[in-house]
Amino acid sequence: MNSGLRRSSANLGKMLKKMQAYQYYKYGGPEEMVLKEIDVPVPQGEEVLVKVKASSFNSLDWRILRGEPWMVRMAFGWRKPAKPGLGADLAGTVVAVGEKVTQFKVDDHVFGTARFGSFAEYACTDQDRLLIKPQSISFEEAAALPVACGTAIRSAVHYANIQPGQKVLIIGACGGVGSYCTQLVKSLGAHVTAVCRTANVDMAKSLGADEVFDYTKEDVCKSGKVFDSVLDNGLFRSMFDYKAVMNPEGSNYVLIGGSGDRFLPALVQAPLASMFSKMKFRICNYEATQPELQKCLGSVESGKVKPAICKRYKFNEIPAAMAYAEKGHMQGKVVVNM
Repeated sequence: MNSGLRRSSANLGKMLKKMQAYQYYKYGGPEEMVLKEIDVPVPQGEEVLVKVKASSFNSLDWRILRGEPWMVRMAFGWRKPAKPGLGADLAGTVVAVGEKVTQFKVDDHVFGTARFGSFAEYACTDQDRLLIKPQSISFEEAAALPVACGTAIRSAVHYANIQPGQKVLIIGACGGVGSYCTQLVKSLGAHVTAVCRTANVDMAKSLGADEVFDYTKEDVCKSGKVFDSVLDNGLFRSMFDYKAVMNPEGSNYVLIGGSGDRFLPALVQAPLASMFSKMKFRICNYEATQPELQKCLGSVESGKVKPAICKRYKFNEIPAAMAYAEKGHMQGKVVVNM
């Protein structure tokens, strides 16, 4: 038995051997997700074994499941998945630690990310991808933070550098990341204009939007308004369409996520379009490290943001939750309580 697990298993009562986990062995839809009994991972070195209490869905989860766009397959296996695990966000209780772990101990309540394997009873991850969960937030709230809230903070603060008094346009203002963007940008003292569908107009206002455009009724790019920053969570149209409403004297467009057929060209076009213009086009790149998780926690504890949870599922409903999340048009985050 691994020494790290042996050191920590005394208070587990009985040694863990098997667990239930959702796996996928070929690319496709939620029907490819299989609930299997597999070995509980054994933490090595700086790894921590967490009993998962809650997890949440991100758009990357279903893109990985489908293997789309092709860049996903470059990272996760060209013909079939190189590793069968799914899910990143998690919150739970430490049950074992590797021999080099110094930051956590058994029974600590933590949240963070697994390297795609949180849709399981137990998940193993590096200690630098976790943070202690305070009692002030629930497991499901903590599980809704790592990827979505962290991405919103990095987009608004690092890439857009939003300042008080600026005018900010948020596309997809009520989704998983968008719901955090709307709250965060408002807390930074900016004027928030949200773009969403009819069913989400009231939610956008409740999140703090000063003005809301229902994209089914009006086109913000033809509104004549001028914005200092555009945070795009959908890429529903060419990013260059937003030049019509960007401040020509200096503004930022930040692409956070969107459809694969437009996202790949944007990776090349964004830096080229920014070279000789005061309108800067940027692509958000984010990884949930401990410093980023601390920013998420700080934003919640300070009251700047609150996880907007739209649906809750049970462990055995994860494929159904994936199907719902893939449809889009979510009002906040979809979470799974184990």
